[in-house]
Amino acid sequence: MDLGLAGRRALVTGAGSGIGRAIALALAAEGVAVAVNDVDAAGVQATVAMAREAGAQACAAVFDISSLEAVQDGVAAAAQKCGGSIDVLVNNAAVLAAHAPFLETDPADWRREIDVILIGTLNCARAVLPGMVAAGGGKIVNVVTDAARVGQEREVTYSAAKGGVISFTRSIAREVGPAGVNVNAVSPAATNSPMRQKALAAIEAKIGAERLAEREVKVRRAYPMRRIGEPEDIAATVVFLCSAPARHITGQILSVNGGYAMVG
Repeated sequence: MDLGLAGRRALVTGAGSGIGRAIALALAAEGVAVAVNDVDAAGVQATVAMAREAGAQACAAVFDISSLEAVQDGVAAAAQKCGGSIDVLVNNAAVLAAHAPFLETDPADWRREIDVILIGTLNCARAVLPGMVAAGGGKIVNVVTDAARVGQEREVTYSAAKGGVISFTRSIAREVGPAGVNVNAVSPAATNSPMRQKALAAIEAKIGAERLAEREVKVRRAYPMRRIGEPEDIAATVVFLCSAPARHITGQILSVNGGYAMVG
């Protein structure tokens, strides 16, 4: 199947590692010129190098998406490097500042999660949408989480911020649909990403390796597929939603979760 992505120009946020890196490399493999965004400059350079080693076009886009001014400057620079305006945006960047009961969390952590996840998504959309609307089309895919759809203890503000992105996805899809812009979201459950690995390391430090292993067995039992997702699982779905065959899909929240939550 021809996905119709060759020659497109994409910005992928949070692409210095994990799910974002997998998305950037998957798009690059389809002939997309990818601007790799993250605040981790070393991670960005590593992703860019991987894409280029595979014969793809990629450039570094190191900026903090929580700042609208930084995003506007960064998007303009990325467009220049990629040879034209951004016509594919993947809002993937996120931060889980604290994995703890809400009453034990710091309001500064709430703000950081909301600034990166929700405000960062708004900033990036605000920066790229004028070009998409002027061009008569574009694709935006937001990476959210099933924790925001079914609830998740110890990730309350993270889930709340992602819930805001879900609402934004549906609302902005209605606004820009007449201009030919598709806006969708991909909603993973547990995924073997650096964020999850960091959380598991913290849990292991508290309860030990043996109890963590027992806990992970129980976690997998909650998934009909009996496995934790890999970044590539998410990336494949994002690529499809960015493709020409997905032209009639917009305003949708697609769970890619091994059946963990079957949300209507």
